[in-house]
Amino acid sequence: MDHKTSNTLLSSLSAASPPRVLLVNPPHPEGKGFTREGRCTQEAGVWATQWPPVSLATAAALLEADGRTAEIIDCPAVGMDTPALLRRTAAFGPGWIFVTTGTPTLSADLAAAARLKQAAPAAQVAVFGTHVTADPEAALLSGGGIDAVIRGEPEGTIADLCRKTAADRTKAAGISFVDASGEVRHNPDRPWLDPAEIPAPAWHRLDLSPYRLPLKGRLFLIVAPVRGCPYRCTFCTAPQYYGRTLRMRPVKQVADEIEQNVARFDITDYFIWADTFTASRTYVAEFCREIRRRRLRIQWTCNSRVDTVDDEILAVMKEAGCWMISYGIESADQGVLSRSHKNITSAQSARAVAAARRAGLVVSGHFIFGLPGDSIAGMKKTLAFALQLPLDIGQFYAASPFPGTALFGEAREKGWLQADGAGSQSRSAMDLPGLPAETVDAFRRLAFRRFYLRPRVMARLLSLVKPAALPLLAQSVLRFFGWSHLIGRL
Repeated sequence: MDHKTSNTLLSSLSAASPPRVLLVNPPHPEGKGFTREGRCTQEAGVWATQWPPVSLATAAALLEADGRTAEIIDCPAVGMDTPALLRRTAAFGPGWIFVTTGTPTLSADLAAAARLKQAAPAAQVAVFGTHVTADPEAALLSGGGIDAVIRGEPEGTIADLCRKTAADRTKAAGISFVDASGEVRHNPDRPWLDPAEIPAPAWHRLDLSPYRLPLKGRLFLIVAPVRGCPYRCTFCTAPQYYGRTLRMRPVKQVADEIEQNVARFDITDYFIWADTFTASRTYVAEFCREIRRRRLRIQWTCNSRVDTVDDEILAVMKEAGCWMISYGIESADQGVLSRSHKNITSAQSARAVAAARRAGLVVSGHFIFGLPGDSIAGMKKTLAFALQLPLDIGQFYAASPFPGTALFGEAREKGWLQADGAGSQSRSAMDLPGLPAETVDAFRRLAFRRFYLRPRVMARLLSLVKPAALPLLAQSVLRFFGWSHLIGRL
């Protein structure tokens, strides 16, 4: 592609863009449910959860505050394919189109962005996500006519680009673009958003009916009180999106948001979206006190680290409506944990799971097979540990060397990467010494079977599942175990 003759950010912005802005979570190439949200880029999975697109909805809120018309299209959530998306885009006539991307679907995402450019030739198209943050040049040179890559936290950059005149947009912080000479330019990083200035997401711009809890079948929304993660796990992309410094939104502001969501949408179930919600014990306690003070009868779940909780804080969380907590346990092999800079122990994991069960919480444990230093013996040890713990839910992943992580750098340096170079957490992309990718994938399938095909776990799960969630859960389980041909008989 000759970038000197292509539509570049510099040469094509000859007039101020119209105020209409389109924010897109593009279709999955196989029509599956798919979430692209910061470090989490994954299929809807066994639990069939499609997450509300909090980055798109937060960007829409900032745009609305500027008086712009912002439309959100979450294609996987509503089952919209590419032709329908293109028709909708052409009819909407946007001046800007912002497309979220993920590593497992990157080629399809960039192709969708290119087709959106064709459907709305007057629009400027920008993409964002952790993968393109790590490698913006590859996205820009993919041949799709993308005008800009937004690096890192996207919402502030989206709003800023739409505010700027055509002459000033190439100076926007936090973007990479191809200039008129065909050279890729990387502007300085944008400072992280002030947590007090992060608005409540514009959920009214979405059809909320597809977003349902996997076990309960009830509508739910995401609330994001904390951004940033101070931990240094080698396999995680979280710092690329939100940075390493904890930024905590004022508790009153977060409680106001929840209260307004309950009143406006009659939704009382929430996922507290934070890389590690319990990183600040003081903040969690303040949040829980405010929820109780307002008598907000909500139910919520959160992610946590096993070294940040104890009986006291878990009891406080339970009293404020927390019903499920998810721990990143990763491995039972201390060498693997240390090498990945997870900096926890199996003993801490066991104590945290037991404490959560004492508090009356549903407990989910997340495990990763195939991290550096892992082996068949190590994976067996991890699975045995998972089966020993009193977990309600087990999630088993293949280690994935996402671009921008220390794991990716190590895998590339040591020649572990498979030909496609980057995968997803549902398929291994590394051949470790003595542990090929296909062995990891086979063991992951075994782990799911061993974990869930136990009478105690099956009975516990069935006790949690509400009737409205049963059909969707059954379909997801059949797909995972390769029994899709039975879905039509449900």
